Amino acid sequence: MATKPAAAVTPATAATKTAGKNMSVKDMENAWEAAVGKHDAASVEGFIAADFVGVSSKNKFTDRSDVIGEFKKDKDTYKSAKNEKLNVKMFGPNVTVVTGRAREIGTGKDGQAFDRTFLFTDTWMMRGGKWQCVASHISKIKG
Repeated sequence: MATKPAAAVTPATAATKTAGKNMSVKDMENAWEAAVGKHDAASVEGFIAADFVGVSSKNKFTDRSDVIGEFKKDKDTYKSAKNEKLNVKMFGPNVTVVTGRAREIGTGKDGQAFDRTFLFTDTWMMRGGKWQCVASHISKIKG
């Protein structure tokens, strides 16, 4: 995954409009991964906090603009981009940590087939009535 694992999706416009308001964190994780396969940066933008911090699958420190920029630059073609496993743990009413595994299958811009698997940890906070991802760490374990 170029930026962050995505997941099963709701339509892009619905995800953008709700951007965390009426979606569970699990639904948002799935929508994020599904957005990877559709190159749907608009859906993901609403999930990421302005003060987001993270570590990418390329072992680089990232912020919100880095994640969105990488997302927009991605030229791969995806057959599938989905979460295979999610573990959602709430730490009080306003903090949720998700650990998971995402798998992406497709063809790179170089024409080479890929089958990539990532492990990730995302930290979500309820802010202003909506969930926002405030921190993430992604490790590429296959592909």
